[in-house]
Amino acid sequence: MAITRLLAAVVLLNACIVSAQAFSFGQDIDQDIHNAARHYQVSEEMLRGLVKMEDGWYGKRSPTGALGVGQFTQKTWNWLAQTLRGKALGMQLITPSNRGTKSDPRHHHRTNIHATALLARWHLEQFALRGIKPTDEHLYLAHNIGLEGLYRALLGRANTEDIRNMRRNGMRHGMSVAQFLAYQGQRYQRHKQIANNLIHLNEQNYTWVTPKSAVKNQAVFWIEPQNTTLVWIEPK
Repeated sequence: MAITRLLAAVVLLNACIVSAQAFSFGQDIDQDIHNAARHYQVSEEMLRGLVKMEDGWYGKRSPTGALGVGQFTQKTWNWLAQTLRGKALGMQLITPSNRGTKSDPRHHHRTNIHATALLARWHLEQFALRGIKPTDEHLYLAHNIGLEGLYRALLGRANTEDIRNMRRNGMRHGMSVAQFLAYQGQRYQRHKQIANNLIHLNEQNYTWVTPKSAVKNQAVFWIEPQNTTLVWIEPK
């Protein structure tokens, strides 16, 4: 019995140690995020959350064709590369010959991270002009579905193309535009907390639930408990 208890204690201790390990993108990317946030005067915590949410620092390629740490599409990357600040950063254009290859400029971690911070800085400037509240969630959503798409969505004027874009970027069946914005905002906040070592829990603590025919009310979010109490049951 004593051995059983000892083994159980070791398992629980190991689980606690693993769960408490600090999250990191790797030393180089962590440093690039820090430097980019300082250079463009954006929140480092916000930027870490955005990079974590985009999930591209290890080479992921999105179904939309987005690449790199900040998951840039060709259209957004090339537009930003041709701005004065993009040129000052040294962003190279994506061309038919380098697109999707090892030479695709989006693969350069430092440039991509700085471009992500630069885009966030530009979004903040545009938020001020449009009266959009400068929250971290809005910065993520502008990066995710575009500034104009976010602006129309907040005004309740999302068009067909906006809806199509939302569906390509996480909108679930049965969601309204407002519900999508809330859902993505909650997901982003969760990733930001993990990326900044504010929590060490499983990310999948909420899911979108589509209402059944017997349920007349709107779809809801199911939020799983975040804190559980361990109870030791004495073996008989």
